[in-house]
Amino acid sequence: MRLGCIFLAPQSLSELDAMAETLDVYGLSAIIAPKTFGDFSEDEAHAFGERARELGIVIGETGLWENFLTDDKDLRANRIERFRRLLRNADLAGVRSANTLVGTKHASDRPLFPHAYNFTRECRAEFREVVLRILDGLDLKTTKYGIEPWYTTFFYQPEDIKEFIVSVGHPRFGLHMDQGNMISHASFYNTTAMIEKTFALLKDDVVSVHIKDIQWEGAHFGLRWNEVPLGEGTMDIATYLRHIAKLDADMTCYLEHFYEERDYALNFARLHHIARGAGLSFLPRQPLAGERVVTGKFPKV
Repeated sequence: MRLGCIFLAPQSLSELDAMAETLDVYGLSAIIAPKTFGDFSEDEAHAFGERARELGIVIGETGLWENFLTDDKDLRANRIERFRRLLRNADLAGVRSANTLVGTKHASDRPLFPHAYNFTRECRAEFREVVLRILDGLDLKTTKYGIEPWYTTFFYQPEDIKEFIVSVGHPRFGLHMDQGNMISHASFYNTTAMIEKTFALLKDDVVSVHIKDIQWEGAHFGLRWNEVPLGEGTMDIATYLRHIAKLDADMTCYLEHFYEERDYALNFARLHHIARGAGLSFLPRQPLAGERVVTGKFPKV
């Protein structure tokens, strides 16, 4: 397993070099690709990937978080082509995954918004065609295309996710795993069973991993899950890590949605502590000869 985050995300070669020692302090060896990676030239994408490898850093993911279910044909075609370009650049750089959401038929065009159509068989068939159109003709050697689960679509529970992946039937397609996005009423008080079921069905389909903890806000009128610091919610993180550790050694795990580095620092320390308690550890940065590594210390928090 390799640990990273969305916050410490170098956007250029110079930032990549400058950030290496910061990653060491927190026990990280994974990053995400720059936000503008789809606009990099092929030479720029290759150079970024080469430098990351020299520094012993794995680029685990990139993504295009726009609505692929829009009925605007020109807009959909534009998004598909931009994502195909991103996939090509990702593969040139050796990025492990490029990811999207399913999207929505909601008039807002905001991809996370709910709509009745998002749960239908027709939606599955339509989005399958989008996925196949994205992958058509691409000769990807390293990068896989992953879909992130979300509770406002059919791509939410393990059985439905597996069914869709099988229906696509492409070797470079899979699941951008985030168990926090897959919690339901039925699993909130038993995330251990949810994790066990998910990995039993989908362990061979995982392209990258996010780790978060979830709390149910009782004071809110209606259902609302809140993301909270690791260890303060319902997620059985130790079981989650034990299953992730059985995947390939370079599988990347990311923390997200905190606002300041000190918040990430706290949660890195907690995650290292949980991993140690489960007899596990995250792989450190392993640079080529001549690059310095700073050894971090991760207190029990």
